[in-house]
Amino acid sequence: MADAALPRLLYIADVPVEASLHGSALIFRLLETYPAGRLRIVETGVPSQATRRLPGVTYASMPIGRQRWLNTRLHGVYSAWLTWRAASRANRVIASTAGFEVGAVATVGHGFGWLTAAEVARRLGVPLHLIVHDDWPQLSGIAGVARPWLDRSFGAVYRAAASRLCVSPFMAEEYARRYHASGSVMYPSRSKDCPIFEAKTPRAIRNGELVIGYGGSSGPEMMACLRTLAAALTGAPTRLEVFGPFGEDAKRDLLSISPAISFQGFVPFDQMIRDLRAIADVLFLPMTFDAAGRNNMTVSFPSKFTDYTATGLPLLIYGPPYSSAVRWARSFDDVAEIVDRESVDALREAIARIAGDHDRRAALAGRAVAIGRQCFDPEGARAALAAALGGVG
Repeated sequence: MADAALPRLLYIADVPVEASLHGSALIFRLLETYPAGRLRIVETGVPSQATRRLPGVTYASMPIGRQRWLNTRLHGVYSAWLTWRAASRANRVIASTAGFEVGAVATVGHGFGWLTAAEVARRLGVPLHLIVHDDWPQLSGIAGVARPWLDRSFGAVYRAAASRLCVSPFMAEEYARRYHASGSVMYPSRSKDCPIFEAKTPRAIRNGELVIGYGGSSGPEMMACLRTLAAALTGAPTRLEVFGPFGEDAKRDLLSISPAISFQGFVPFDQMIRDLRAIADVLFLPMTFDAAGRNNMTVSFPSKFTDYTATGLPLLIYGPPYSSAVRWARSFDDVAEIVDRESVDALREAIARIAGDHDRRAALAGRAVAIGRQCFDPEGARAALAAALGGVG
């Protein structure tokens, strides 16, 4: 779609639009080629960092709640209150758009801003485009008594949206069953400037030595998997290189299990891709085995795939068989080494297999590069967004 044909798009969501991690990076990449003069961003959660924002785009910060209250034992009740009141913020958002003729509203189904966005779109009489990255009705910390209401509210917004862009085919399938409306699949995408490498020739592994790379966060779910990996390192000449914003407590936690771990900190995605390629032999992609996270693990999709498959390195996926990462990988032949049992021994055995099979590592790397190009090319995501905005498909 030509730039002039794109609507003046108002983005309203709790997910900040910045070049960082997770959903924020996904939205940044999706919108980084959108005409700056036809885009306005209203962040209703924690605001983005100015240095990481889209250049030339006007941002506004209108937090729906107080973050410190969401970090207390009253989180569930406060979340219910914020969810109930979110739509009332529409007047303030609309007032902030004076001089910007809104042609469409986009939001992300996470937190509270999607309710504000839906009300803004209704009052302005413009289409609402809903992007869904995780299973918010199940993931939310809202008080239990309010959860059925949240699910009904989400379902109503999902059905009413002009387009529903789901991060995985598994989410589109589940939401069609749950909310009786079809969605389009829009995988996470790479940045327009993403370096993409061909499969790296595996180096000779002496005495089983292997370097495992990880790029991501230190959230509770990821830490549980990283602890298992750290335990699997013990007694083997294998080390782990970690990229991401890890605090001192998280570092001490992992180092108490294995000293064979180094922390590189948070670096820009392109540098992380180059650094991982330079120092690692295989990349670790975990999804939690915690039963409490099953719904989200089933339908969400790890954004790590986008950058990992650009490194030219083989992937080691550690997650339950129902997780989207494992199901996605199994839908393609030989795209990753998979461990689908929560077990230190199973993970240690997989590491030994990878270390001892030069040809296997080469084949996995080549396949990951090919499938990455097929699924995560930025033009694919932008075409999906343009089709939704234009009412195509």
